[in-house]
Amino acid sequence: MTIFPFLPEPDNNLNAICVEDVFASYTAFNQRTKCIANQLLNLNLTGKAIGVVASDHIDTYAAAMAIWATGNIYVPLNPYHPADRIQSIVEQAEISHILFSVEKVDAGDNVGFIHLDRLSNSNNFQVSNPLDSQTAYILFTSGSTGTPKGVPVSYGNVRSFLRNMEAMNYELEAGSRFLQMFDLSFDLSIVSILAPFIFRGCLFTVPNTNIKYPTIFRLLEEYEINFAILVPSVVAYLRPYFDEIDLPKMKYMALSGEAVPYDLTLEWKKCCPNAEFHNLYGPTEATIYSVWYRMPETDIPSRNGIVSIGWPTLEIQTLVVDENNNPVADGEKGELLLSGGQVIAGYLKNEEKNKEAFVDINGIKFYRTGDICIRENELYFYLGRKDYQVKIRGFRIELSEIEHHIASFFGDRRVVTLASNDSTGNDILIAAVEGEAVELNKLTEYLKSKMPFYMIPSEFRFIGAFPLNNNGKINRKEINKIVLGHE
Repeated sequence: MTIFPFLPEPDNNLNAICVEDVFASYTAFNQRTKCIANQLLNLNLTGKAIGVVASDHIDTYAAAMAIWATGNIYVPLNPYHPADRIQSIVEQAEISHILFSVEKVDAGDNVGFIHLDRLSNSNNFQVSNPLDSQTAYILFTSGSTGTPKGVPVSYGNVRSFLRNMEAMNYELEAGSRFLQMFDLSFDLSIVSILAPFIFRGCLFTVPNTNIKYPTIFRLLEEYEINFAILVPSVVAYLRPYFDEIDLPKMKYMALSGEAVPYDLTLEWKKCCPNAEFHNLYGPTEATIYSVWYRMPETDIPSRNGIVSIGWPTLEIQTLVVDENNNPVADGEKGELLLSGGQVIAGYLKNEEKNKEAFVDINGIKFYRTGDICIRENELYFYLGRKDYQVKIRGFRIELSEIEHHIASFFGDRRVVTLASNDSTGNDILIAAVEGEAVELNKLTEYLKSKMPFYMIPSEFRFIGAFPLNNNGKINRKEINKIVLGHE
């Protein structure tokens, strides 16, 4: 059984991490982790929220492991975020100390900074064994009020996730090579940090300062990566190079963070001929991923051009409900709810949000994902966000269905559909399409053959390249600003 937290054991013959093409052995990584851990213990820090400036540096990753090994709370801080956001996170999480290796952040006047480069190697220490109920890390997502929303994930949540991951039976040996492409404030970075050290593999990092997809392309090929979790939007940017990409050493290719397009997956599979493909689904509130699908070699089930998300992990209970929280029958769509060992107890100091996001059904506390799903033949299918569901002329519409049909017309373009109002105040649909503008007559005729009239967008806007956020996901908020002029 996987133990968490743990200290990666030293080994001069195995590389633990590669940052900007510079390797560090397990011995070096072990020493840096112990050094940081001892500094925290010397300051009597245990059970405390510790900020880590998320630089692309060996000490950043060693700091995360040291924080957990001493029973503290890991809070990553993106050095490129605005000062007011950083200060809000520091205040909400009650951070007293921030660890940094390269960049610093403006965190206000009441925080102590620890420069990791100046710490020398230290002696052994006893790895802590925090209670399941203690918080392991806090990630901050965008809040509807503009204030970052804290998601505290407990040691018990992480242990549940790791037990479930263990049951997925990954066959990875010591020395296997893992990609870590995510901003450290994004929850998929947690498994991208832990998995390499669990399997005694080497973690290859993608710097925030680089354009992600060419760096990922280079790392995948040059270092013959064996295990990678990628956001579909990043894979879409690699599409022009698919004929050149050959990754025969890839054993596990996981797609996550967004809906996984069926057509893109089929094309990408050709680049990874020996890889087992997984679709990993889950909100931050349910600890990284809580529903997953091991895709078959052929005949991959999909709905609206989106690959099935599969079934829940062992310690997760799922429920699809209608607007009144009543379970729906198989084949009927509704909101997906999650319960179980991976689901957090609640948001940080936010009772109002807790009342909105959690619901009690037959004595079981469920988290509302906000995702519209359907269960068919024991598989779950993601259909779109609840907040992407709109009413136009009295008809309830799934925006993801419109996006699917427009994308099908173009074959290889991405689409975002927005609801807005025209000059008379009537509800309308606007489709943002990636790429150069085209003659619309053929497109609209095609859409008329696929959808009822009220689902066909009134306007089409063409954007040369969709903006992405730090994790390679389509930045819908930025597209909203480009198309509608507001967030």
